[in-house]
Amino acid sequence: MEKLSVHGLVLREKPLGDNDKLLTLLTAEHGKMFVTGKGVRSLKSRNMVSSQPFAYSTFVLTKNKHGFFHISESDLHEMFFGIRADLDKIALASYICDVADHCSVEENDETALLRLTLNTLYAISEDKRPLPQIKGAFELRCAAVSGMAPDLSGCVTCGCEYSPLYYLDILEGELLCSDCISRRRIDKYADREGEWTRPFIAVSPNLLGAMRFTLDSDSAKFLSFSLSEPDISD
Repeated sequence: MEKLSVHGLVLREKPLGDNDKLLTLLTAEHGKMFVTGKGVRSLKSRNMVSSQPFAYSTFVLTKNKHGFFHISESDLHEMFFGIRADLDKIALASYICDVADHCSVEENDETALLRLTLNTLYAISEDKRPLPQIKGAFELRCAAVSGMAPDLSGCVTCGCEYSPLYYLDILEGELLCSDCISRRRIDKYADREGEWTRPFIAVSPNLLGAMRFTLDSDSAKFLSFSLSEPDISD
């Protein structure tokens, strides 16, 4: 039988039968993988710990005659224990893994997404930054990894690189300065009663600097910035 060794992060688990699981793994070289863990729900299983959500391990996978992989061996590298005793951390970590699951593709190089997800789980586990800051930075960086990074260079209309307040057009991924959005609101972005017809986020200069840093920094340092509480809330 064919064997394959991968470094994988458990994104999802689904019970199968009495003691088995169907696991969704995020790997660097093979992207998203669906593998069976036979007997891993049993306390006697050598692969039980490696088969838990948020666990990052080396898995030796064996392919059966039907083309499905199951876990034959595993070596745990990281459990992110700091996540597991806090409901807010568990909720955010689960959301991070759901996003990674949604964005990853089978048989695709997902090195950047795996590294981002692991760094984010580590930050949650070790209280590196406030949880809302971690969530926002991950979402922005994940958009960039997926090829959907917004253009944060300046106002898309007039090109100005500084404004007391910018507005980020979520649908188009573009910035508009205060002057330009006031002019375009009437023509394009509001109905006859003046209500917005598309989603915008107000972006202060400090928040814009943090967003630019998140996109441009090394993947291991994308959270190495500080924000005030109002900017984090925004």
